[in-house]
Amino acid sequence: MRFERPKRKTFPLNAMLEDRKVVVVGGGRVGQRKVELLLDAGADVTLVCPDCVAELGELAVSGAVKWLSKRFEDGDLQSAAMVFACTDDKYVNRHILEVAKSAHVPCCCADGNWPDGDFVTPAILRDGQVLISVSTSGKSCRQSRLIKDNLSKHLSSIASSDLLVLGISHEQVAMEARVAYHQLWRERETLGAMISQVWGVHEFFLLNTCNRVELVAAIARESATSGILRRIMRFDELWPDQYYMKFGYDAYEHVCNVTAGIRSQTPGEFHVVSQVKEAVDEACARGWGGSIIRELCDTMLKVSREIRRTVEPLLDVTEIEEVCMRYMLRDIRALSQKTVLVAGTGVVGRGLIDGLHRRGVCCIWGYHANAPADPPDDLQGLIQFDELDRVLPDVDVVVSAVDVESPLISHDNHQDLLKRDSPVTLIDLGMPRNIDPALGREIKNVEVVDLDMLKNWHRESTGTLEKVMNLCAEVVERNRSAYERIRDSMQGEL
Repeated sequence: MRFERPKRKTFPLNAMLEDRKVVVVGGGRVGQRKVELLLDAGADVTLVCPDCVAELGELAVSGAVKWLSKRFEDGDLQSAAMVFACTDDKYVNRHILEVAKSAHVPCCCADGNWPDGDFVTPAILRDGQVLISVSTSGKSCRQSRLIKDNLSKHLSSIASSDLLVLGISHEQVAMEARVAYHQLWRERETLGAMISQVWGVHEFFLLNTCNRVELVAAIARESATSGILRRIMRFDELWPDQYYMKFGYDAYEHVCNVTAGIRSQTPGEFHVVSQVKEAVDEACARGWGGSIIRELCDTMLKVSREIRRTVEPLLDVTEIEEVCMRYMLRDIRALSQKTVLVAGTGVVGRGLIDGLHRRGVCCIWGYHANAPADPPDDLQGLIQFDELDRVLPDVDVVVSAVDVESPLISHDNHQDLLKRDSPVTLIDLGMPRNIDPALGREIKNVEVVDLDMLKNWHRESTGTLEKVMNLCAEVVERNRSAYERIRDSMQGEL
């Protein structure tokens, strides 16, 4: 017949025993553990036993405990706040329990009498101001100890917890190579589930923009540098100079500059703010992020606004649709006499349509399923994407800004349509790629301009980036206390 351990429903409490009398009866190893825990709690400990282990004897000699070198007597519980029965005699422990009940003193028996006592002491782990207790309500003491021992191995790593940024961007990896690391929502779901299993990762979010893929995490240093996260993100496939890892204040400065748009290929680009918010919202909804990530996000947004106010007089703050507009006006001859197809009805697509319309450029607007609200009255056409074959032979410029898993315009599907005598410019503002880059390499009179090319073109035309970065560093430094508050809250120093 299988032995079933008794179980009791319990309610967790932290007893405030500082300077209160607590009696421990029994001088063996069990009694020693109870005495040491009680001393950590500041209790006034009275030890009752004829003999005790050497460690308890040393505590008695030092005056840390009061030792009554005798057998237990009923009067020993006078004025006691609680008592622990820890002898190796179950009948003695039972007697102590009965005396305690009569005296209305809470009693814990450290043997088979425990179910009839008033409380039990769970497996306890104390580290500075952190106190962790684990209880299975008597079902499995071994399980409690295993959980406690496992936690104790890692609790010290909390002291090294800080912010981490692990990522790739246009500064290290060209667009065509970067596409492989861009994460659609299903991929992020899988990655997030894997990262959540890494010990020492407290909270995190995954940021995907057209020019960067980043993991931003509150994490223990040991976990950050172990290589596990690089493997999960597949950055171990890259050379060390093709990805970056920033920790602590460097990570904080980086995420503030990213949120301000300063680390974009078009410095000052503001669309990244909404992308950061969406990434944080996704992390919190999936259980990856919580109060730390929320506070970090609020801080990033606040500091980024201050950065933008500071550098705006120096920086030609331009959204990607405006960069695209400038490129077309400067590099596409006689744009006003050409026909431009804009694919996409989001913020970028609508911005392009509005800008081109103001300049009198003939436009066709393409959409996936839902037609855009309030299109300009004099559009040359408003078409769904499945009608592209009909209009592509007649347009001079195509600008694509849609979120798709496979190219909207591809070598296989549109090669014949694009073989013509007049040139056509295909501008790809998407990530992943909206337009198959092979079109520009293999088809005569077709030029493909991607985000990297477009943003490099714009960055070369500004020339004030170094001074802007110096000003950004000053702004972030003025807000160092916000970072320190987040770091200290993780490390338990607040």
